[in-house]
Amino acid sequence: MDSKIELDNLKVNVWEKGVVKAKVTDSDGNPVNGKAVVKVNQITRIEGRVVNGVFCEEHDFSDLADDEYDLYMIYGGTAICNPSDICVKLYLNHDIPVEASLFDIQNASYRLTKWIEVNKRLPGKISINKTNVGIGNLLYALALSIHNSNENNVEDITITKYNPPKVSSENIGNEIVLSKEEYVKLADEVMIYMDANQESPAFVEIDDKKMGFMNLVYTFAKVVCNSSSSGLISNVYVRPWKTIVAK
Repeated sequence: MDSKIELDNLKVNVWEKGVVKAKVTDSDGNPVNGKAVVKVNQITRIEGRVVNGVFCEEHDFSDLADDEYDLYMIYGGTAICNPSDICVKLYLNHDIPVEASLFDIQNASYRLTKWIEVNKRLPGKISINKTNVGIGNLLYALALSIHNSNENNVEDITITKYNPPKVSSENIGNEIVLSKEEYVKLADEVMIYMDANQESPAFVEIDDKKMGFMNLVYTFAKVVCNSSSSGLISNVYVRPWKTIVAK
């Protein structure tokens, strides 16, 4: 009988131990038992057991220097269940996180929007609590700030690493108005995309038009810096990026 492994891509902060957790079943969906190993780029890192269909092992990945690796899990099988394997991605965050309050994010958003309006381009980094934060990382923090504000959540935000996109594609020709409900939904969609891909989107679609990464950062920053502890602004105007940076 065949077996099947279910294992998602793994994101690990190198200053913390990562947990590899997988579900292993036979072809009928029944949980199985047996030995399993986990390899990173074909080198065995973990040896453990599948118990009642669950493999769960904690491991220290801090010696790995790159940001991305192939992670293989191999289930050894039993007398009545065939071996199986799966390959997913292991993403390692080497950047020490920055803890920021909503006020910190609002302050950075204000400085960012003013910098863009003066310099007519998007900077590579912005300073938050005396630490330079990459703009790809900031986009997630902005989206999370919008989400949290909508939920009346005032908890601090941990800013971790997300890569910026390789390109930013946009074809907005005229100004678009997004309601609070629309930009909150957009922020949630951006977080889902970034969690799944470990990078910022090159664009998002609004009103059948492409809104580029750079404009997305600028627009979310406008929302955050113009909102307050009493709530989010009722709407935001999205201008074409080419008009924002026109000299």
